[in-house]
Amino acid sequence: MMKFEDYKKEFILFLELERGYSEQTINTYKRGIDRYLLFIKKKKINYLKIDKDLILDFQASVSESMGSRTFSRILSTLRTFYKFLHNEGAIDDVVLNQVKSYPSPKYKKSIPTFLSEQQILQVLEKINNDKKLSDIIKLRNQSIIMLFFTSGLRLEELKSIQLKDIDFSKNTIRVIGKGSKTRLANFDSDTKDFLIRYLKFLKKYPLIKTNFNNNLFVDEKNKNLSRHNIQYLVMKNLKTLTLNSYGPHALRHSFATHLLNSGVGLGAIKSLLGHENLASTQIYTHVSLGKLQETIKKSHPRGEK
Repeated sequence: MMKFEDYKKEFILFLELERGYSEQTINTYKRGIDRYLLFIKKKKINYLKIDKDLILDFQASVSESMGSRTFSRILSTLRTFYKFLHNEGAIDDVVLNQVKSYPSPKYKKSIPTFLSEQQILQVLEKINNDKKLSDIIKLRNQSIIMLFFTSGLRLEELKSIQLKDIDFSKNTIRVIGKGSKTRLANFDSDTKDFLIRYLKFLKKYPLIKTNFNNNLFVDEKNKNLSRHNIQYLVMKNLKTLTLNSYGPHALRHSFATHLLNSGVGLGAIKSLLGHENLASTQIYTHVSLGKLQETIKKSHPRGEK
């Protein structure tokens, strides 16, 4: 019998080479697999003979240290892993069906945080008035906030932008999303202005071929910004507002909600966000409905005053 660790290595290669998953996604799979490995080692379980009762034991063993949402992600990882094992001939149909049919725990999906245009202007003004920042860092940080807000990019997508990906004549950026899928993201004229002013400071505008492979967002030493750098600066600047969450995803959610409130269809928003299925996009209908109900309460003659 092949060792679990050996199958794990082959599985990670499968995710990287055949599925084309990003490093971030693969790390999520690794964490889930490693947590499962601790369980089967402790219980001395034959992982090739797993059933629903053992999965229930696993869920119970981690219930105090993680929520239902996190366990759902690990369960999704296990389903993919055991499907891989089945394709490799390591397990039979019975074991695969035991894993596939194990019910996902239910959890309440949170409604995304939604920023108004006025709140974004407040954030930009806060950055502009920060005396600790140089002019180039002010422009860089404002560009990051605006690009998240007007394009709906994911954190990893924004971090990975190179100058060759930007088309200022069409206000588009070529990004590589989940599953290494490429799409064009749009940005508005105000964001374009911030980006060009920022690049002029760096002496990288107009764009020339020798700079094409340079990352868009860099620090003062011209080193690429990390995920942590970008996450930190966004959270730091959004925390002056009253929100449910403060990360880049709040800006991505706001982008989608503004589109929906402007009458853009869910199918189009799905494409712009790079979602694989419509279910991921439909959560924004709750935000829009909430806004509608609030407006009725304030404005309708029969609304609650």
